[in-house]
Amino acid sequence: GPFVHIGTTPGERGTHGVAPLAAREGAGVPVTLHGTLTDGEGAPVTDALVEAWNAGGAWARCATDDLGGWRLDIARPAVPFVGLYLVARGINLGLHTRLYFPDADWRSDPAMARVPEDRRATLVASGEADGAYRLDIRLGGAEETVFLDV
Repeated sequence: GPFVHIGTTPGERGTHGVAPLAAREGAGVPVTLHGTLTDGEGAPVTDALVEAWNAGGAWARCATDDLGGWRLDIARPAVPFVGLYLVARGINLGLHTRLYFPDADWRSDPAMARVPEDRRATLVASGEADGAYRLDIRLGGAEETVFLDV
């Protein structure tokens, strides 16, 4: 059922609110990552769990809100990406993807080199004026996010 939040983010779902759970501060500058999670038809996925892991061992977790929104605060690693892990209704095995920082040298990353050039944009976040990074994740459709087989 749609009960991901009970065991993994208890007490964190609220009205349009996402209260992240963060653990083990890693080396690096604190950064905010956020976006929306939508299904193949563009509808918000409101019962998902989004985790971010960086190369320094820091991680953060949050539940999506009523609009499919997610927001995480984590240390930005020296490598050009943060790993993302998603679980939600209808997903039998968690999905792995990456958020690449637009101002990092992601073009030389071996995993990104394996992604067809016309699909790479689904992994590169946009930088915002406040220093946050936005990546909208799509589970299907024409602009489906690239997911990694790890």
